[in-house]
Amino acid sequence: MSQNITELTRALAYAARAHANQRRKGAAQEPYINHLIEVMDLVAGATGGEDTELLIAALMHDVIEDTAITAEELTDAFGPRVTRIVQANSDDMTLPKAERKRQRIANMAHKAADARIVKIADVISNVRAVVISGPAGWTAEWKLNYLKGCRDLVDAGRGANATLEAIFDATANEAERAILEEDDMAIEGRREAVRHLDNAIGQSVFRVYLANTTKRDLTRADLEQLAKVSAERFPSCTIEQADAIFDGELRPILTARIRTDNQDAVVAYAQALCLVFDQDFVGIEVGGRYIRVYADDTG
Repeated sequence: MSQNITELTRALAYAARAHANQRRKGAAQEPYINHLIEVMDLVAGATGGEDTELLIAALMHDVIEDTAITAEELTDAFGPRVTRIVQANSDDMTLPKAERKRQRIANMAHKAADARIVKIADVISNVRAVVISGPAGWTAEWKLNYLKGCRDLVDAGRGANATLEAIFDATANEAERAILEEDDMAIEGRREAVRHLDNAIGQSVFRVYLANTTKRDLTRADLEQLAKVSAERFPSCTIEQADAIFDGELRPILTARIRTDNQDAVVAYAQALCLVFDQDFVGIEVGGRYIRVYADDTG
C-alpha cells in the first residue's frame, strides 16, 4: 500500500510539472491539474482505487496530447500500460476538429476497457466544466451540441464500468437541465454556480492579445489587417505593437484596447482574430482578469 501511495504522489508531482502553465478554457480559469485530479478521483471512486496504474493513467491522460512529454518518456516514468492507455485517449492534433471528433467516437468501442474507463471519467469532468465554466463565447446551443457528442462517445464505449457510466448518465441529464433552464448545476449533491467573465463597475476596457502563436515576424500588413478587423466591429480602439515572452520565447505581438459594454462582441472579435491570423488562441484581459479564446472554439 505504501508503494502505491508513493507512486501516486510521484505521478501527481510529474503531472503538476508537465501541466504547470496550463489552465482550463472557461471563465474560472482553473489550473489544469484540477481537471486531471478530478478524472483520477472519478476513476478511483468507480473502481475501488486498487489499480494504481489505472489511476496514474487517468492523471496522465492529456500529457502526450497537451505537453512536450513523449510516449517514450512516459513509459520510462510509469511503464508501458500507462502509456498505452494515454495514447489510446490522445487525439491527433494535426487533424481538423470535426475529424478528431469522428475518429474519437469511431475508435471508442475498440479501446481496451481500462482506456474506456479513463475516457468516460474525462468526459464527465469535461461536461461539468462546460456547464459550470464554459469556454468564452459558447452559447447554450453549442453546449447542448457538445453534450450530444459526449453522449454519442460514451454510448460507443459502454460496458467498461457500469458505475462510471451511471455517473455519466446522471451528469449528462443534470447538465442538459442546467443549460436549458439557465440554472446552477448539481455536482455530487452540491449546487455549483455558473461562472462568467464579468466586470460590473463602470464601462469595461478589454485588452485583446494577438499572441503570435505561430512565432512569425509581424509586418505592417498584419497591423493594417488587425486595424481592419477591429474597425469592422468597434467605433474605436487602440492598437499597439509589443514584445512578449510566451512558452519561454520572446516574440513580437499585437494588442488592441477596446472600450465597450458588450462582452460577447469582444469574444466574437477574438474568435475572428483566431481565424484571420491563424492563431491557436487569442487572449482577453478585462478587470484584472485574463481568459483565452481558442481556435477550436470558433465553431
